[in-house]
Amino acid sequence: MNFAQRITPPQTFAAACVLHLCALGTAWWHTSGALVSSGAPGSRLVALGRLAGLLGGSAVLLQLALVSRLPWLEPSVGCDRLYRLHRYVGFVVAPLLLGHPVLLIRGYARQYEVSLSQQFIDIAKGWPYAPAAIVAILIIVLVVTSSLPPIKRRLTYDAWHAGHLAMYLAISLASLHQASGAEMLKQPWWRWYWVILHVVVIGALVVFRAGRPVFNLARHRFRIDKVISESDDVTSVYLTGRHLERFKFRAGQYTNVAFLTKGLWAPHPFSFSAAPNGRFLRLSIKVVGDFTRRVRDLQPGSPVLLEGPLGAFTAEESTGGKYLMVAGGIGITPIRALIESLAAGDHDVVLVYGAKTVNELVFAGELRALTPRCHFVVSRANDGDSGYERGRIDRAMLERLVADASEREAFVCGPPPMMNAVIGALRALGMRGSRIHYERFA
Repeated sequence: MNFAQRITPPQTFAAACVLHLCALGTAWWHTSGALVSSGAPGSRLVALGRLAGLLGGSAVLLQLALVSRLPWLEPSVGCDRLYRLHRYVGFVVAPLLLGHPVLLIRGYARQYEVSLSQQFIDIAKGWPYAPAAIVAILIIVLVVTSSLPPIKRRLTYDAWHAGHLAMYLAISLASLHQASGAEMLKQPWWRWYWVILHVVVIGALVVFRAGRPVFNLARHRFRIDKVISESDDVTSVYLTGRHLERFKFRAGQYTNVAFLTKGLWAPHPFSFSAAPNGRFLRLSIKVVGDFTRRVRDLQPGSPVLLEGPLGAFTAEESTGGKYLMVAGGIGITPIRALIESLAAGDHDVVLVYGAKTVNELVFAGELRALTPRCHFVVSRANDGDSGYERGRIDRAMLERLVADASEREAFVCGPPPMMNAVIGALRALGMRGSRIHYERFA
């Protein structure tokens, strides 16, 4: 294996970020290095203000790249990890973009010996596209603030999604100001580099976030075939279309779905609950809000827009022939697809599936047909519920039900507290971390 083959997509992406920081530092020092060493009043504040603006703009582009569904990056990392990084970077964007005007205003106010308010007015009136940049900063700060856990918990998914769509307007407004910045005009190479970088990142976002789903819809003409009730609160939506065998996805992956009917246009993430078969796609959806509650009212024939497939929760990279699947609640959907795929290859698969009640154990009959080693666990069992494990999935239960657990590859999906408990239990049983696979779909 040569050196080029050992470089992974995440390493390539990280290297690109480092090279960009080197270019940014060179451009900033060329225009502002003299200010740093100068003893003039406010000069260092101006230099730091310029740096904050460049770093803030770069962080925004990084945010866009992380959610662009880059086909060479996302499958190897997983959307959950990319989104976590996106969230962390988001909390850096607001301070940088706020620090940019604050530092400049204070620096130039000292330099020209005017009040802060007067300097703000001078910048707002005299700088190219300064009002647009001010509006952009306000939008970005509001969106970042809405992502704080105490506030985000009170927002509906649709409100959160609409706020993030407003970020595209903010980025457009800010880009006008950045492209016309006086310090950038002194370096033609940087101006062109900055423009090309925007075109590449925004182009990738348009192509892979918007273009690919529209292309798939035109190619496959996805539509609803039937809607089946699996339990009191879980509904399966079967999709059909043209050339489904050419729509490539792997068991365990998910898709962002927009049902093109009134009230259900906003895309939501749902896992495929059946392995690829070339005949139909199946999404199994639990009622957790207004959107999912309306799924049962969907009508056959309605068109569907699919973004994806997404996610790295697959058995493609696994090396063993023995598997342990642990699911909780609606987390059974990607697990069920994985079991179907592995069962077709005659692998040794054990399932431990937990739910609150027997009625919430969806796909029980299908799962028993796919693998004989199914262990169903209910935490709220009735007196007549015989043949089920009782309690919660923990280390003692896993050790008793799956004596060779440490020799298997484990796939875990369910509510976050359940996943944390199971992952901890598997590690306590001696399973290596590299053999424990999961994605945090929340």
